[in-house]
Amino acid sequence: MKVLLIGIFLICLNGFTGSTFDTITKFLSINNYKWYHYYSLGGTVAILTLLIFLIFNGGLKKHIVLKNNKYYFLPLLRGLHFFIIFIIIFYSLKYIPINIFTLLLMTTPLFLIIFAKFILREKLNIISWIAIVIGFVGVIIVLQPFETNLNVYILLILFVAISNALSFTLVGKYSYIASTYGFTFYGYLPAVIFSYIFFLNDPFLPSIKELLIFSSSGIIVMISAWAFTAAYHIAGKYSSIISPFIFLQILWGTLYGMFFFSEKINFTSIIGIIVIIFSGSIALYNRNT
Repeated sequence: MKVLLIGIFLICLNGFTGSTFDTITKFLSINNYKWYHYYSLGGTVAILTLLIFLIFNGGLKKHIVLKNNKYYFLPLLRGLHFFIIFIIIFYSLKYIPINIFTLLLMTTPLFLIIFAKFILREKLNIISWIAIVIGFVGVIIVLQPFETNLNVYILLILFVAISNALSFTLVGKYSYIASTYGFTFYGYLPAVIFSYIFFLNDPFLPSIKELLIFSSSGIIVMISAWAFTAAYHIAGKYSSIISPFIFLQILWGTLYGMFFFSEKINFTSIIGIIVIIFSGSIALYNRNT
């Protein structure tokens, strides 16, 4: 029972810190900060936090230095993918509500199950397929495409969800290449390096307040990544029970949006969110049992 409660706590921590990072990103985006100033400084703190953690746990060489040079290709390619994703997220949060952003991002588990079927050759029964279909119906209910104009940023966040699901699936298939910490390190490294290229072309001296915001964001996103990894490592056979708690991030995203950005949510959207959470939970639970 103790292991189960720790796993649930870590999944909830992942959702809370993930939404906190999204909220900070939206705040900076709508206040016309540059993405490369944000990700270069915040990303540096994130990477340094991870490296310090690994040093004190005696695993720096174990996780960062891969056994074979050819193994660096996939983790670095994944890092280039995240570089593009970070830019999309930064600009998308400027134009769409954070609750809609979080909702769309939470379709990732549904796409993950689909990719697991075709890439990892996992067997999916009829319950999983029905749950996936119902989940996407929930997305349609929330977006209400026939009553609202779907902008390009909504489609871009759906692309983020799909590409993230593909990325996580490939990590699962090629997990022998690097540890989760290694994938995390190389996932951030290209984004930080490319951000500095733009940063040097447009230098920026942050105030103490700005530096604290950038730095705290980097630490928060690293905690989020660590909590997600640790949750499944600790939970083990209880993974099917803790997985549905991923969808609590929708709650955090909605509350952040209402409190900080005066975003509103209507009854139809609430129904759609309930449908997504229910169907997604069934699909994840069914996959892990």
